[in-house]
Amino acid sequence: MAKMVGLSRNLKMAWMNQTVELVSSSFTENEIKENLNEYLGFEIKSPTNIRKTREILMSIWQYENEHTKNLRPKALDLIKKQSDYALEIHWCMMLAAYPVFVDMCKLIGKMSEFHDEIILSQLKQKLFDEWGERTTLYHSTDKLISTMKEFGVLSCDKPGKYQIKKHKVAKDEISSFMVYSMMNVDNSGYYSFQEINTSTYFFPFDYRISKEMLLQDSRFVLNNFGGELSIALQE
Repeated sequence: MAKMVGLSRNLKMAWMNQTVELVSSSFTENEIKENLNEYLGFEIKSPTNIRKTREILMSIWQYENEHTKNLRPKALDLIKKQSDYALEIHWCMMLAAYPVFVDMCKLIGKMSEFHDEIILSQLKQKLFDEWGERTTLYHSTDKLISTMKEFGVLSCDKPGKYQIKKHKVAKDEISSFMVYSMMNVDNSGYYSFQEINTSTYFFPFDYRISKEMLLQDSRFVLNNFGGELSIALQE
């Protein structure tokens, strides 16, 4: 069965923050929908596009899958305490909600290791190779790029060519949550110390995880295989 793309609308940070505020309240799911419809209606005129945008926002922060269910309680707590890092927390929840966002981040991250610029046509071709050439994917790629520009992680000086804008993560609690999120979504078992500090999932973020941080965090298990430190999630 073909994977569902899902991300067919560009998003804004203010919309994400408003969704978190509603989800953190005592509103029912229907009340959240009604509030988002009204809120988005100030900027989006088409009822169809309001509904599509609302459903994407709710898939990230309200609806549950196996990943968002694990991450959401901690994410809501963190975003309340560390609002300066709302972008990083939203990013983790987008990874948990949408596989196409995961694959796009991985591709941009890998491309940035070899090139200073991200060429949109090359990125689209690599996504097509992974997902198949679908009209929905072509449309989704453009919307995701627009979202990343809106979030301030990509800039564009020439049409079709993008540069990554790095964001410094200076809070250990945020870095740990990012790595915890990546390992939940990726679900590949053990990771090397280098892998968790250079994840392509987080290409726009300058973050560091120390061995001390891992040892003090009960969510992680550390082992030593052949003289190399490996990290896994606590079961």
